[in-house]
Amino acid sequence: MNALGYIGAGLSVLAGVLGLAWPRPVSARIGLALPSPLAVSEFRATYGGLFIGAGVAVLVSGSIAAAAVLGAAWGGAFLARALSFLIDRSRSKENVAGLVIEAAMAALLLLA
Repeated sequence: MNALGYIGAGLSVLAGVLGLAWPRPVSARIGLALPSPLAVSEFRATYGGLFIGAGVAVLVSGSIAAAAVLGAAWGGAFLARALSFLIDRSRSKENVAGLVIEAAMAALLLLA
C-alpha cells in the first residue's frame, strides 16, 4: 500500500476520534441534531467507532484490499450523498463539503 492509503486511513481514524470524543460539536458542524442520548450513542458508534475501526484495520494490515474496501465505503457515501443532492435537493454548504470530502477520501484510498 502506498502513502495515499495511509493518509486516507489516518484521516478516517482522525474523523472517528473527533466523532467519538466530541459528538455534539461535530454533529452541529455538519448540520445534524442529536436530540437524545440514543442519538449521541448512534453518532459516537457510526461517526466514531466505525471510522476508527475501519481506519485502524487499514493502517495495521497495510493491505491494498483493506484500503480498497474503506475507499469503496467512502465512495458509496459520496454516491448516496450525490443522489440525495439531486433527489432531495439538499444543496447546503455542508452537503457540498461532504461531497468533496467523501470524494477525496475515496480517491486517496482507492489509489493506494
